[in-house]
Amino acid sequence: LRALSARLDAELGKRAARVKKMMNGGSLEQAEAMAKGLVKAFPYSGTPHMLLGDIHLRRQEVVAAVREYRLAVDLNPDYLDKKTKVFQGKKIKKVVDEARREIDRELRARPADPGLRRDKKTVYYMLRKIAGSCG
Repeated sequence: LRALSARLDAELGKRAARVKKMMNGGSLEQAEAMAKGLVKAFPYSGTPHMLLGDIHLRRQEVVAAVREYRLAVDLNPDYLDKKTKVFQGKKIKKVVDEARREIDRELRARPADPGLRRDKKTVYYMLRKIAGSCG
């Protein structure tokens, strides 16, 4: 079982590195397609969601990035633990703060929008997770 787990982790690592390389090369559409494939191939890993969040962040889609970061953190809380090598808390906190401001701005224009209200709940959920984390 450990050998299988190690093999899956190695495969995920290689495929995630390819997504990052595409992202850094500016091929966001290809990177997104590959990352979505990773979500299907590795449904219990936070890595594909973290990658999708990073892709949204590159596109300056902070609210969409927060949605993906929430999924990533729910699957792997170590993203918010400063003592781990996968810590991403500082980046996530900045994005959550930016998304909060954007959602508040949009809610002033459309206070009854159910999607915005749902996103605001997600932002507050993430703020609680960040506050309760070790980072």
